[in-house]
Amino acid sequence: MDRKIQIDPGKFALAVAGTVSDGPDDVRVSKSALLRYLTAYYLVQQFNELEADQFSFKNSANFKHMIEGLDRIVPH
Repeated sequence: MDRKIQIDPGKFALAVAGTVSDGPDDVRVSKSALLRYLTAYYLVQQFNELEADQFSFKNSANFKHMIEGLDRIVPH
């Protein structure tokens, strides 16, 4: 797969935080929304970093060397 996926952390986190339902009071609802926002934001940042690493490895000499080695041992 040659298409890199990049997710906007802010937009994703806002969408997730918007799923917080009503609670017993505004403070608890706000804390829950903030927790969801921060969790989603940092999770997407980690995903984007892993995705970028995948593509940088694919274009590296190590990846090409690995593929050449596989071509030698796996018959076509």
